[in-house]
Amino acid sequence: MDLNAQNKKNLLNAYLKGKLTKTEESNLLDWINSSGENYQEFKKYIEENQFVQPHPEQTIQAWMRMKAKLSHYSTQQKNKKIIVPNWLKIAAVVVIALMTGFLANQTLQRDNYSTIMNEVIVPYGEKAQLVLSDGTVVYLNAGSQFSYPASFSEKNRLVSLTGEAFFEVTKDETNPFIIKAPGFNVQVLGTSFNLKTYSEDLENTLTLHSGEVAITNSGKKFKIRPGEKYIFNTKTHKSGIVKAKLERSFLWGEGIIIIDNLNLEEIQKVLERKFNVKIVIANEKLKVIKYTGQFKSYETLEEVLELIRETSPVKFKIEINETKDVITIR
Repeated sequence: MDLNAQNKKNLLNAYLKGKLTKTEESNLLDWINSSGENYQEFKKYIEENQFVQPHPEQTIQAWMRMKAKLSHYSTQQKNKKIIVPNWLKIAAVVVIALMTGFLANQTLQRDNYSTIMNEVIVPYGEKAQLVLSDGTVVYLNAGSQFSYPASFSEKNRLVSLTGEAFFEVTKDETNPFIIKAPGFNVQVLGTSFNLKTYSEDLENTLTLHSGEVAITNSGKKFKIRPGEKYIFNTKTHKSGIVKAKLERSFLWGEGIIIIDNLNLEEIQKVLERKFNVKIVIANEKLKVIKYTGQFKSYETLEEVLELIRETSPVKFKIEINETKDVITIR
């Protein structure tokens, strides 16, 4: 497809502003895919102009749609990578930003055909939101690693997660949505749920808000219904289903910290992910003391630790280094 210089400039400017219509997006995509030279020109334009003008949230969605549709062309161009704009890191709505802390690795895997797999690593202290090619929305918590294909196959929708995420899965009864997690696999058709699968945590969980979920663990199958919570012990590998507190399962999306009968060593991991710090518990006796509480999004790490100290049956000291990235509890 050929575009004159003015039309091309208008389309590229509209793309950067997140104001492409569906017809314009289709025309731009056709032009990019029509030749390797056009593809390289598109990449060069994005690199040179991504900081020239503001980029609203609509641009993020435009990039995700464009990225998914470009996957077929990118598979053919095996030595070429899609440029992911650095300005995608906007507030808590983060897609894949390279130079602002997010890491996107694209590798080729072969099944019956080549598929680009995207890997998103969310650093401590951050959150991310993704829209997958089928319309499924994924909210990722700090310290999460999520892999997904640029475009799903016709057989299944396979992704993997280590960390925590809230899923709003687009319903497709002929194409199950499967999540590979440490210790167990999750299969759904269309549903919403919170899944926690941090490899370092003692307990990992799935809390179901709507729909139905099937979990496979060491040959055993569990069916989870709305209002239920599946618990997997990472040490004993034992599993169980309990009644869930739905209103609390996704409060982390609002920056709220929930501590429910956790010992200080478990709380340490939660706070390290939330505040992007290193916490050292110098007194072994403190590690086993359990706490319950809820902390608001605007409360600082120092305030959270002070509240924990006030309610602790064993008093301890809190030391913070000059750069405030290492906290020692004695």
